[in-house]
Amino acid sequence: MKKILYRPVMVLFAGAILLTMGCKKFLEKAPDMRTDLNSVEKVKSLLVTAYSDGNYIPMMESASDNAGDKGPLAPSIYLYEINRGPFMFEDVTGENGQDAPNYVWNNLYEAISAANHALRAIEEVDQDKEDYLPYKGEALLCRAYAHFMLVTLYAHAYDPADAAQYPGVPYVTEPGTVVQAQYDRKTVAYVYEMIEKDLEDGLPLISNSAYEVPKFHFNRQAAHAFAARFYLFKKEYDKVVQHANQVFPGGDFSNGLRPWISVYNNWETEEIRVNYTRSNETANLMLIETTSWWGRRYYRYRYGLTQSLINQIMKNAQNNVIKKAWGQRTSSYNSSTNFRMNKFDEYFVYHTASTGIGKNMIPAFSSEEVLFNRAEAYAYLGDYESALNDLNLYASQRIAGYNPSTDRVTLAKIENFYGVEDPTEGVVKTVLDFKRAEFIQEGIRWFDILRHKITVTHEVLNADGNVEKTIVVPHGDPRRMFQLPPEVSLAGIDPNPR
Repeated sequence: MKKILYRPVMVLFAGAILLTMGCKKFLEKAPDMRTDLNSVEKVKSLLVTAYSDGNYIPMMESASDNAGDKGPLAPSIYLYEINRGPFMFEDVTGENGQDAPNYVWNNLYEAISAANHALRAIEEVDQDKEDYLPYKGEALLCRAYAHFMLVTLYAHAYDPADAAQYPGVPYVTEPGTVVQAQYDRKTVAYVYEMIEKDLEDGLPLISNSAYEVPKFHFNRQAAHAFAARFYLFKKEYDKVVQHANQVFPGGDFSNGLRPWISVYNNWETEEIRVNYTRSNETANLMLIETTSWWGRRYYRYRYGLTQSLINQIMKNAQNNVIKKAWGQRTSSYNSSTNFRMNKFDEYFVYHTASTGIGKNMIPAFSSEEVLFNRAEAYAYLGDYESALNDLNLYASQRIAGYNPSTDRVTLAKIENFYGVEDPTEGVVKTVLDFKRAEFIQEGIRWFDILRHKITVTHEVLNADGNVEKTIVVPHGDPRRMFQLPPEVSLAGIDPNPR
């Protein structure tokens, strides 16, 4: 994928830097080729940059209950503020580079800027407008998705009951044309209304034939996957099912899941890591290239996946409703401390013979997530049979030794395992536990923690391996919102409370 053809200057929150330049002089000089977007190919090329370069996984995973403390004396651990801050629920103030919350914020708004410049160019076209429509759809989806990630990470968790009471994030629909504009956060409810409008306007325009490699763009599968995630947050469960059923023909996911048991486990470790984020993997619905150290560091961070968590979530057969362990292979690096799911592999881009940056391809949407989202929606709609069918399809690809005759997930097994009589509650608990295991070290667990108001408890260890401090962060705690970059004050935006 050609990554850098145009890189729009994101002036939304860069005022502190741009103030060092003469405003008039800066605006007189075109910073890129946006003023010459006079062809379909140029608009198409610009939209390559409408996908954020920032990797959200490090901050989301560290803050979630999928991360534990390996201790200060664990061998070969990495100590970085971008890992420690989210785990401790403290603002990351000492780092602004790749993988830091500030970097993610700024790059999401850069992606929005690119989308807005593409939309402006398309709006001004006076002939062959139909040729631009797929790219208008892509730009709208990119803008909606970037704002969704911003409001999810940097604002109060969405709840239809109180979304109008909490500040959202600036929903930017115009290209940045001034050095220091002023912006309003409005409310979480307003941001969701705008996301939904862009999503509904853009999705019908998406065409897979517009791209050489559709999975590097908002193809139709990815667009429906995004819609299913969005409406799950909105608790509009009929729409979740509607969009999930359009990801694969007839809503059939049987050939759309990663074949861990039958294929992945037969590969060498490095082969698994390379193939996990390949575009020819059916389960990958959309891939985004990020500038990130995640592939190099994710299993060596001090605050991350521990042996205890692996046992709790995946390997202890007594900890799931089927009473059998997950079959995905894990590996360790240089010790019994640094565990990894074999998902990510860094590729290094050299700037000189000895310097450069790390890159990671990450699955923004996968068929497994869509399947889980549909199963949860079915549960809330009271269609337990369909929800159980989805769970058992997943289990057949993940549970070691799964036998459909004896191991099938049933309402009776769920009630017995969780001790709950309400089938909706039981099925949802099963979905969330399965989903937690599937997306270890991918950050997706943070979405469910926010949606279901799950309290996160982190224990910090001392040099003797004993608990030195316990951090408890329930729903409503403002620390669950990542802090905005300090320079947003120049744009008239208040930071999150602490």
